[in-house]
Amino acid sequence: MKRKKGVFLLTRSICIHGHFYQPPRENPWLEEIEIQESAAPWHDWNERITAECYGPNGAARILAPDGWIRSIVNNYSRISHNFGPTLFSWLEKKHPRLYENILGADREGAARFSGHGPAIAQAYNHIILPLASRRDKIAQVVWGLEDFRSRYGRDPEGMWLPETAVDTETLEILADCGLRFTILAPRQGAAVRRAGEEKWTDVRGERIDPMRPYSCPLPSGKSIALFFYCGSLAQQVAFGEALRNGGAFASMLTGAFPPSSGEDTLVSVATDGETFGHHHKYGDMALAYCIDEIERNPDVRLTVYGEYLEEHPPRQEVSIAENSSWSCVHGVERWRENCGCSARSLPGWNQRWRKPLREALDSLRDSLSALFLERGKAFFSDPDRTRNRYVSVLLGRESPGAFADREAGRELSPAEKSEALTLLEMERNLQLMYTSCGFFFDEVSGIETLQVLAYAERALELGKKISPLLGAENSWRALLGKIPSNITELRDGLRIRDIFIEPLKTDLLRVGANFAVSSLFAENGGFGTDGAGVPYFAFHVVKNTLERTEEERKKYILGSLRIRSDRTLEEKDLFAAALYRGGRNVLCGVAPSPGDADLEKRERVRVALALRDEDEETLVVRFGHSLYSLRHLFRDEQRRIVKLILAEDLTAITKTLRKAVHDYSGILSFLASLSMPAPRAFRGAAEVILNDDLKNALEAEIPDISFLRRGMEEARRWGIELDLPALSHGAVLRLESLLQILERAPERRDIFEYAIALLSLLREKGWDVNLWEAENRFKAILSLPGGSPAALKELYESLGTLLRIRPSVTDSFFSLTRKTKGSEAPE
Repeated sequence: MKRKKGVFLLTRSICIHGHFYQPPRENPWLEEIEIQESAAPWHDWNERITAECYGPNGAARILAPDGWIRSIVNNYSRISHNFGPTLFSWLEKKHPRLYENILGADREGAARFSGHGPAIAQAYNHIILPLASRRDKIAQVVWGLEDFRSRYGRDPEGMWLPETAVDTETLEILADCGLRFTILAPRQGAAVRRAGEEKWTDVRGERIDPMRPYSCPLPSGKSIALFFYCGSLAQQVAFGEALRNGGAFASMLTGAFPPSSGEDTLVSVATDGETFGHHHKYGDMALAYCIDEIERNPDVRLTVYGEYLEEHPPRQEVSIAENSSWSCVHGVERWRENCGCSARSLPGWNQRWRKPLREALDSLRDSLSALFLERGKAFFSDPDRTRNRYVSVLLGRESPGAFADREAGRELSPAEKSEALTLLEMERNLQLMYTSCGFFFDEVSGIETLQVLAYAERALELGKKISPLLGAENSWRALLGKIPSNITELRDGLRIRDIFIEPLKTDLLRVGANFAVSSLFAENGGFGTDGAGVPYFAFHVVKNTLERTEEERKKYILGSLRIRSDRTLEEKDLFAAALYRGGRNVLCGVAPSPGDADLEKRERVRVALALRDEDEETLVVRFGHSLYSLRHLFRDEQRRIVKLILAEDLTAITKTLRKAVHDYSGILSFLASLSMPAPRAFRGAAEVILNDDLKNALEAEIPDISFLRRGMEEARRWGIELDLPALSHGAVLRLESLLQILERAPERRDIFEYAIALLSLLREKGWDVNLWEAENRFKAILSLPGGSPAALKELYESLGTLLRIRPSVTDSFFSLTRKTKGSEAPE
């Protein structure tokens, strides 16, 4: 690497870009992701990909030849990247430590790349911008920019376009917003010329030189810089063998430069960030090792687009292939036509559903947007500008009520406030329903397309709150009926809507029923409320007078609730009664509150619930159609409550089995000494109890290692199969909790000894355990100010040996990469 007065001369630079993104997966009525069985054993796909990709890239391992961890590094600080705003908001809520790690990587990267942070922005929820209306394009870009600024505390230099789909109008909007560059696929360049010349050279068919930045002149007189990534290299990373070997990955990149060149050159690759760990297992490690090799190589340097653009202003101009993208050779047809592009389409399947789906969404958007602009004028001087600023509410920087008042320029009444926010929420859902993944795959009933249909239904429902909109609803249903499914039984979009989307819908009564049933099974007998209320999914319980009564064979709950929507501030007073009589017999009635004038009816319900022969009948008579059972609960609430119901029975069964095993333990041991198999029934009972005992021992605040050893030995002698997946998971959680204590109190010798004993047992038994988080926590302990206490040095070394972590893991990655090229590193 050569420098002269701070300027790089004749450099060969490498930039790796990761597009980290997941579509929004939240139930639009609850604003929470419900369980997705296809992501098992994780709760949902966001959780799964976080475990496989997003987390590992924030703490990627570089191994020594003996398999020990030489370094743990943050890949995000060394690669250009973007995170989708909807994914980022989920990470902030569900994985705050990882979220902060990603933000910190941008600050660290800025120090490395001449003040240019490696993160860039993304259009908000990944819609195909060339297919969007101009007003929606503006909203997507403005929301993406504000999301970035709010999180990173700086302006972004560039923006990632979803699927790199581009047209001139989109580039004009980027330039208007002050963005300096975006990244495109090589086939998206149409023609080039040197600045100041008139003649253009056709470069269609991926004939553009991707090793330089270009300036794209725009009709407005503005321009924007464009980078074109190296297509063949990106293909090898995403779909080839590049990530099977980190050293080969580095060689592939360093070997891509032309043999001789009289000017600086840039090799850049761009791919889905999920490539590094989710699509390719251990891709995060291959990336980390590749970066390590590049940093050690004096002939090349790592960079990011912003830094390279500052040092190498474009000397050539480019025109784009209009309506083009990186994942559809037909342009943007993948998101509106049966163009032939698909993922893993089954024989005989087609994507003829895409065009009528796009038409249905466009028709719904046009009807509801007209309503927004018409009714919005009652509250806002410029409804579209208010919509663009609504992102401040989505980011939590401003409360919905305060935002509505400020935008209206006056204090709105509760009804006006709710209507204004309903209009804005309708528009938000109209944006979300265009998320690109809904069109990308092979079948209209896939989870991604169901998600966009759910957002569309939510937008329509909100619109109906403002106006009956019978024409829009009838038109929507008719257009859904024209969307063909590849699955005969599902028939069309309307049937799919009725089967999969209708059950998702939630109103304030159903929320009240769920809360009442949850309170019925809550440990403390219910949820109290303070002045701010209790958050419950996308709602608040701002008043709660539920009282629980427990008898020998049943329990019931009765009282009043006031439920308020966090989004629209719509609220309702409810009267609720819930009854549990064992098994699946859960029944809950909810109705608008009768108020103080109807206390007599409420008292009759209370008396009837106390009488076994009249309780269910009274609920049916009192609440009629507003009656809910277990099947009406939200999916995660269903599972939680069913587990609680089963736990009661399991406790009784386990108690009986434990007594039997205790009474016959001597006989079982005697049979084992004679090498005689125990009767199957005894062995089955002992298996349940031993696994339960071991599980309880691991869940104890301080694990009893001696008890665990004895239990495992008894299992071996009696020929009992241990539930290794569950026990291994419990052991890892306990180890992580012990290390978490040490992060706060690194002088605790006793906690060190417990952790060492537990980990020694796991190593001794050869259990296949995931120690990724434990290794991260130990690295954090080693990195604490002041270092490790001298008196505990041997304990630190013992734990490090068991985790197979080199002491140098605490060194900064930057200092490690400046070592001589011959230092040890795995392939």
